[in-house]
Amino acid sequence: MKKINFIVLLFISAVTYAQTFSIYTENSNIGAGVNSLRFSNGSGFALTEPGTATYEGTKSLLFTYNGTSSYFHAIMFPRNAANTSDVVLDLSAYSYYNLAIKTASPHPFYIRIRGNNVTAKVLINPASNSYNFTNDNQWHFMSIPFSAFIPESSSFSLSTISEIFVLRSENAISTVVGSSNNFQVDNIYVSTSSVLSVMSGEKKTALGIFPNPASSKITVVADQNMDKIIIYDTAGQRTISKESGEKTSQIDISKLSIGTYIISVESNGKITSSKFIKK
Repeated sequence: MKKINFIVLLFISAVTYAQTFSIYTENSNIGAGVNSLRFSNGSGFALTEPGTATYEGTKSLLFTYNGTSSYFHAIMFPRNAANTSDVVLDLSAYSYYNLAIKTASPHPFYIRIRGNNVTAKVLINPASNSYNFTNDNQWHFMSIPFSAFIPESSSFSLSTISEIFVLRSENAISTVVGSSNNFQVDNIYVSTSSVLSVMSGEKKTALGIFPNPASSKITVVADQNMDKIIIYDTAGQRTISKESGEKTSQIDISKLSIGTYIISVESNGKITSSKFIKK
């Protein structure tokens, strides 16, 4: 359940059903987790929960830049079940931090967490399409390994996380108020393995699978040459892997068990995913 306790101090579809822990999501396939969140505006942001244009479910987090600072900084704290106090989380059993994010901001930004009172951060740079992120004001899902988060000191610990989601600009930015520096965030959770995204609301490269459902062979069609095609089952296990180099590729699926599968196509360093059914 998505729930937030808004406290301003100075003024946060997966397909691999591995072990998961929810932070902010309505995906019923994701395990239990945080009951609610508390927002603290570090600087420059106001928070709302719009019920439209979400990545999944009925609500998402919208951080609106208000131009009161030359940088933006939002902090989300996990709360207890009664929503009466902040809690500390043990995330040491998990390896990936997953979230969907949407913005047109051209500025590199950090996603941060805090454990044992030490910050660890990963830089998301629109110019380099970090973790398949693009600042095109469309939803993009990222599955970021915790190993990519750089701690400020060696005493950082995933077993004592007190700040579960922090959004912070890397450098000073223009203080002009505008939607270009707004951020919409959704479907936040952690997992034991990397997660593919197949949410229908995410912008994707055109990818066709014919026929679907299919019993023996499928034809995969993309709008650019496909470097690699990988098929996963719904447990996240790789079942078929194929090099392509063409815009059209035929794959023998006759040995797959009946069920739903995820097909992941890599083209020029970008990954596109979709579903098909083996009958």
